[in-house]
Amino acid sequence: MENLSATQQLYYRYIGRLYAFAYFSQRRTFLGATQSGWLRFFTLALLVASLILRWSWPVILLAFLLWLYVGFIYRRAKKAGYNKFVVDETAVPPPTPTATLELNEKIQVRATGRYAVTDKSETLLLIKPAHYWHVPLGDHIVMVEHRPKQFLYQFFNAKTLQKVESGWILFGKTPLSTLAITFLENWGPAHNNNALMYYVGGGAADDLSRLKPRTIYFSFDDPDTQNKVWATLIKDARDVRASL
Repeated sequence: MENLSATQQLYYRYIGRLYAFAYFSQRRTFLGATQSGWLRFFTLALLVASLILRWSWPVILLAFLLWLYVGFIYRRAKKAGYNKFVVDETAVPPPTPTATLELNEKIQVRATGRYAVTDKSETLLLIKPAHYWHVPLGDHIVMVEHRPKQFLYQFFNAKTLQKVESGWILFGKTPLSTLAITFLENWGPAHNNNALMYYVGGGAADDLSRLKPRTIYFSFDDPDTQNKVWATLIKDARDVRASL
């Protein structure tokens, strides 16, 4: 994020910490209630007490604004999925000589976004372990172990791939280097009747106009691994277009 101004970096780190706080406080409990519930109750109780006890107007106003702010944080964080992706406007795709993944070579990533099986789907946040690889038939596969021995998936190929963007996911104190992969979704409950047909290719899979775009995110600890995945996606799309 060195190319961003100090103000932008400060703001993005603030947003990341805010979303992480909202996410974890929604899941951690104290005396049978979530920490977020206790925080909401405390700010409301503070506001009510300031009115009943007739504290000074500046204190009442401060209590009111605090109550509004806490509610706003949780609403915004939930709506955003407790994270935000920021595109790196200065990023350029890796050069052509960059090494790509071999067929069936699995790379471990942190997965964010909507993943599914045929009868259900879930929005996940920075799940690890998650594995990405591509196969000789041209399919790109993501497998996410969201619970012990329970897996969700996404599938796409060069025909359904729309774009790949480099940037950062804001969650926690440090923005995470991330690829945003947008494709036409053909997997999950909404496509249950045609899931196998889409997966093996042909038939309904050729009717791309019926498919809606979906974006998933791969976050990386190693920039070389990120470039390798990015180069693989670009090469596959380029090869398919050249063959048309």
